[in-house]
Amino acid sequence: MTLIVLTVAALSMAFAARAEDFTPPPVASDTIIAAIPPDFPPTYSQDRQTGKPVGFAVDVMNEIARRAGLKVVYVFGQQWDEVEHLVLSGKADLVPNLLVDDARSKLFTFTEPVESVPIHLTVRSHESRFYGIIPGIKIGVIKESVGEHYLKGVPAITINTYPNLHSLIFELLSGQIDAALTATPNIMKLANEAGVGDKIKAVGEPVIDGKRAMALRKGNLVLAARLNKAIEGFVGSPEYQALYRKWWGTPEPYWNARRVAGTIGATLALAILSMGGWRYYSIKRLNARLTESMAKLEKAQKTLQEQAALLEEEIAERHLAEVNLAVKQQQLEEVNRSLEDHIATTLKELREKDQMLIQQGRFAAMGEMISNISHQWRQPLNNVGLIIQNLQEMSEHGELNPEILNHEVKVAMDVILFMSNTIDDFRFFFRPDKEKSEFIVNKVIERTIKFMSPALRNYGITIAFDAEPNVCIVGYPNEYSQMLINIINNAKDVLLERKTLKPRITIRVFRDNALAVATIADNAGGIAVDVLPKVFDPYFTTKEPGKGTGIGLYMSKVIAEKNMEGRLIARNLADGAEFRIEMPLRGPLQVAVHGDAVQPAS
Repeated sequence: MTLIVLTVAALSMAFAARAEDFTPPPVASDTIIAAIPPDFPPTYSQDRQTGKPVGFAVDVMNEIARRAGLKVVYVFGQQWDEVEHLVLSGKADLVPNLLVDDARSKLFTFTEPVESVPIHLTVRSHESRFYGIIPGIKIGVIKESVGEHYLKGVPAITINTYPNLHSLIFELLSGQIDAALTATPNIMKLANEAGVGDKIKAVGEPVIDGKRAMALRKGNLVLAARLNKAIEGFVGSPEYQALYRKWWGTPEPYWNARRVAGTIGATLALAILSMGGWRYYSIKRLNARLTESMAKLEKAQKTLQEQAALLEEEIAERHLAEVNLAVKQQQLEEVNRSLEDHIATTLKELREKDQMLIQQGRFAAMGEMISNISHQWRQPLNNVGLIIQNLQEMSEHGELNPEILNHEVKVAMDVILFMSNTIDDFRFFFRPDKEKSEFIVNKVIERTIKFMSPALRNYGITIAFDAEPNVCIVGYPNEYSQMLINIINNAKDVLLERKTLKPRITIRVFRDNALAVATIADNAGGIAVDVLPKVFDPYFTTKEPGKGTGIGLYMSKVIAEKNMEGRLIARNLADGAEFRIEMPLRGPLQVAVHGDAVQPAS
């Protein structure tokens, strides 16, 4: 046993001494360009804050390059086909870590492997239908990956390609694909970090027992030899295992039974040759180590000085940035205060403007009210006049007796009482509502139509009303009525202006899901296309000067949308325009109606 131990030690020293004497073949430059994807963790990633490359393959590449006396510059390709194209087109020298297969071997020269990667079929955790690739299955892969190359030769399956692992995991979890075929450690690592590691699992034996190596441009044997020398001394070393644990967790022990047996066999075969040069090579190795240690120490001191200078510069820049930030913050606070004052002033002006417009609208509505009173009173006044004339004529001809006088006086008093009631109706019609109340839309519209019918009949305009029973909302009944008057008056003016034959206004009330809807339509030919978007703008009117203020429809929209939390819109129909009032429905309705009040049904 002692002899075996000494033999192993001697052989290791001999190999080390031979390594010291090995001179790597020259390359065109000591700087190489490595192409990597930005989103294939934990093998490759791009740091979101610094933009620099990070990952297991990057750390391995940096250490191998250091051992080979090379400097690495990284470039990013968004997807695997772009990464490979960067090398094939000569814009990069290699891909640091790429799975080897027949298709890629025809395009690249590969170094010795730097990592072993099993590729299983990955499915959702609850999946129990299959444990391997079966006909009809839908499998997701990374575009231009070894998995895609492998599946192209498998019949009767569907292949979906994705640009990165995040998309692939999302599609698998959402059920868009049945399984994923990609590097098992990568997809499981990413799933665990995302908190969904328990949602997927690898099934069956590995579909592909993959090896990852550095992929160089085809025929670049000089660089391959230089890198292989560094790979030989690094892969499986404690430094390599530390990097593996950093990115993957605890790796499989490098010294398994097969490797131990092979090493012992080689050691016994070469023991006799190595013993003779043990002393010579050990002394030379110690000298080389001492020289290397001194060089490293000098380099470390120089690096430390440079880093200290950079740190001082960074501290100064950061202090300056903090000062600038404080100044900007103060300026921003001043701008915010000024903006708040401006917004408050503007809102106040807008509120005052709205109040003024509403008041103007009310004055206009009062003018309409006076016009309607005149229509309501014209016929009764004529009747009173006729009664007085009849009494005078009957008195002159001696035909007047107490019975006839009492009858005519009673008729005249009835007419006068009707006119008095009309005044009361109009007096309360525009009384402002102080609080919102629950009311039936049908009743308010019927009252409004009754109010406006005499004027409309005077102009020969027919008004039709069709309503579902007991459509109830919460709001201001008088404001709702005022909104209807504005829309009906607008329709009346258009019908008269265009001299429409058989002018007609149609009002409908109905329920539409959770809405109480009222539509007011006319047959005046509709609203011009360029005018339709502006009909609710304040002071916008198409009427001649002096015949319209342009605030009626604007005020109606304010009432509907700001005061009653509804919506007022307009559109064209085949023969005219339609205004649609939508309010939140109060329901479900099962009510008994007494006058204008709304009470629960008994």
